[in-house]
Amino acid sequence: MKQANNNRMAYMINVVVAMFLVLLFSCSKNNLGNNSNGSTPVSQQKPPALKGRLVFHSYSCYNCNDSKLFILDFSTGVLTQLNTGWHIDNCMNADFSPDGKYIVFMGTDKVTGNWDVYLWPVNSAAQPVNLTAALGASSRDEDPKFSNSGTRIVFKHNGHLAEMDLSGNITRTITSGSGEESMPYYIYDDSKILYAEGGGAGSDIYLVDKSGVSTKTEASLPNIQEYYPIGKDSVSFLYTGGLSATSANDQIFRGFYDKSKIAQYLPFNEPSANYSDPYPCNDEYVFLSSTRTGTKGGYDLYLADIKTGNIWSLNVYNLNVNSANEELGSCYNPN
Repeated sequence: MKQANNNRMAYMINVVVAMFLVLLFSCSKNNLGNNSNGSTPVSQQKPPALKGRLVFHSYSCYNCNDSKLFILDFSTGVLTQLNTGWHIDNCMNADFSPDGKYIVFMGTDKVTGNWDVYLWPVNSAAQPVNLTAALGASSRDEDPKFSNSGTRIVFKHNGHLAEMDLSGNITRTITSGSGEESMPYYIYDDSKILYAEGGGAGSDIYLVDKSGVSTKTEASLPNIQEYYPIGKDSVSFLYTGGLSATSANDQIFRGFYDKSKIAQYLPFNEPSANYSDPYPCNDEYVFLSSTRTGTKGGYDLYLADIKTGNIWSLNVYNLNVNSANEELGSCYNPN
């Protein structure tokens, strides 16, 4: 009888332990990797298969003048540093031509130290062409972006926006106000250009048309910094901004050309970390830089799902993409 009771007690203990383990596993599974905004961590979902290439820059700090350009080829998984042997320092903010055959970027001449805009045929052994050298040593030229037609480049020239052809000839001055305009980007049909004006909490996003008339977008909330606009599609654009006047970190939003629509706060954001420099991959995904938990450096590059909030470190495509440096300013071309 004593042995039977002992067996029954052991059985009951085993049942209780098993039920506890099932409950523990279920709870762990339901909360597996959930971060503060409920998005799935980088390690829990299979990353999407991608084609095309991503260009980005990496530096140890913004004022260290050591920025380097890289291209990641998703078809082969090969990561290539571009500026080895170039006569240019601090290469950054590259943009692909629509056909993917060229990049345009900003950098400093090794001799003069002047900021200029350069054009380079991808995979070429030639040195990049300095498109703005003729504008003079006192000219500061930055933030170049191709038009969707591929025939023009908009850029920041001495604090204002200008447009040039692929030979470096300025075809029009776009803005000439008392403020500083930067980060220009053509919208889907090249009829207008997105840009940021102002600094800090006074930075807002504008649209300027071909006649030079500028209007604020709905991404212009008072006392909140909004900047780095990138066209997404025919109705919207992506940008970086703060959640509120007191928020410490940048977040990524989807703004709309229709000012009656409120900007969307994208689901992969976390108020506890910086999310910035968005660039659309397609309708579903966006490339970005973030300081979220688990980065190798300050900013790492990620791919995020705009609808679900799933997010992947780009190290899943090549282990050397993210480093102890800051990886920023990505631009994707599907070709």
